[in-house]
Amino acid sequence: MQSGEPSPDATGQRDSTARRWATWTYQRTVLVGVHTITSLMRLEDHVMLVEGDPRLQILYTQVPDRLGDGVGKCLAELEVRTLPWQEAVQGSFDLTVSASLHRMGEVPAKKRFSAPHGAGFTKLWPAWAWPGDADARPVYGLDRESLLDAVGGPIFDALVVPHPDHITTLARQCPESVPYALVTGDPCLDRLLASASRREHYRTGLGVRPAQVLVAVASTWGRHSLIATQRDVLLRLTAELPANHRVIATLHPAVWAEHGTRQVRNWMREVRAVGVDLIDVGEDWRGLVAAADLLVADHGSLAAYAAATRVPVLFSPFGGTDVDSSSVVAELAAVSPRLVADVPLLTQLQAAVHAQPAQWRVARRRVAAMRGQSAEVLRQCLYRLLELPEPEEATAWPQVPVPRLVDGD
Repeated sequence: MQSGEPSPDATGQRDSTARRWATWTYQRTVLVGVHTITSLMRLEDHVMLVEGDPRLQILYTQVPDRLGDGVGKCLAELEVRTLPWQEAVQGSFDLTVSASLHRMGEVPAKKRFSAPHGAGFTKLWPAWAWPGDADARPVYGLDRESLLDAVGGPIFDALVVPHPDHITTLARQCPESVPYALVTGDPCLDRLLASASRREHYRTGLGVRPAQVLVAVASTWGRHSLIATQRDVLLRLTAELPANHRVIATLHPAVWAEHGTRQVRNWMREVRAVGVDLIDVGEDWRGLVAAADLLVADHGSLAAYAAATRVPVLFSPFGGTDVDSSSVVAELAAVSPRLVADVPLLTQLQAAVHAQPAQWRVARRRVAAMRGQSAEVLRQCLYRLLELPEPEEATAWPQVPVPRLVDGD
């Protein structure tokens, strides 16, 4: 801070103080709360709907989170204006936007907006974290513990959900938040669908030759994930599949955050040495799905998104996980082949191809409503919260970038 610059105090005066130093005059301040790299990827889909508006100053803050490693680096690469968390909780904002729930109630704001960072809400509270009866664990993200403050009031003024099924779950678990819920469709899916028309662009960018069959492998994080329980499948794929097959894997950002980028790259050294390529940390996986012919996946969201774009999915076993039995992921797994050790992988991938029509029907019905409309609905919601008229120009989703691969050693 320069000598003589007034210090922001803890009484909500930061915004008025900051405007004294502003070059451009703006009408509203928006704070983007980033918990993890996963949530940042989803937030960028939402922020791009408003960030070009000269009436808005967009600020970012890193919300303290166990899996938040790497967020600061990504924010620096985005070249956005970032506030320390300690300053954010002492500020005053017109709107906060987040793709995770915890601690956002600590930020003083006129309105708060939250969106999911997966394919809807598919997981239960983990048993080790749930304070009550293990058999009564709610669907995480649509529960009272996540959505209500200490006195029982809703924290968020807009809780966006991709599908009406989530409203049903919310009404059962946290009816106080139902008036603030809005079905918007899924911007992640809509951007993926918008990118699918450039399939060859992504294949070329990833180095896939015209005659190759691209098998993508996607792992979520945790002890029940594919990378934790089925790591050998990456070695098997390159050993068993014909030479015209290419294998590219992507790991959930939480894997990199918990173990460290250098550590993960070293642990994956053996896999990469036999010919499996790896999407690098912080890269958008949607370009890989747009390019893929098949997907081997676990209970993470990528399986649902791939099925929704007609990519056949071979599921790894995930018994004993915290997946909601009524979720789209559980229903997809029920109509899909499961990875087994004693059957050739090519045979198992062919079974996934045969299951693809059933997978697509489930995904089309369950992943998201209002396909192709999420940009319009979300922008309307954001400007309603900001109490500003929407810009006149139409909005649409841009295509996602080609993800970078981990470089060779």
